[in-house]
Amino acid sequence: MPVTGTDTGQAPATVRPAGPGDLGELGRMVGRCSAAAVRDRTHGGTRHADLLDGIRSTLLGGSGTVLLAAEGRRAVGCLELLRPSPGAPVAEMALLVEDARQGTGIGTRLVAAVPAWARAAGVRDVHFSVEAGNGRARRLLRRLDAGRLRARWEQGVVEGTWHVGGL
Repeated sequence: MPVTGTDTGQAPATVRPAGPGDLGELGRMVGRCSAAAVRDRTHGGTRHADLLDGIRSTLLGGSGTVLLAAEGRRAVGCLELLRPSPGAPVAEMALLVEDARQGTGIGTRLVAAVPAWARAAGVRDVHFSVEAGNGRARRLLRRLDAGRLRARWEQGVVEGTWHVGGL
């Protein structure tokens, strides 16, 4: 399932499922993220350690997966897909791209890998939340297949479901 791209002038970005051996590099990537990037990802929280604990739990806990975007060995973004219970046909997605790489297609590559992962894992629907002030994430969502997307504004947040499973 690796997805690559070479349009950035950097080493090609590769997207793949993360494994336990990636935790150190994921921690370094989270550490390079600003408080604002962490706040956008967590809808208000700004503690890097809490965010990393959540990623670690998803990766090691067995009820989700973490897709990792890397340029060479350097992690530049991740997308968590967390299921409410093992085998559940739904997941919640949460995206984080380090500040220096935002706006370069890393988030697009991570989101593009979601349908293949979802089909292989038996997930039909992926839920997401994006705050009104997160313009880059809102623009990314506009590129999703509108026929498979349900979204609504709720108190300054776009709450949505992306149908990614079988037709």
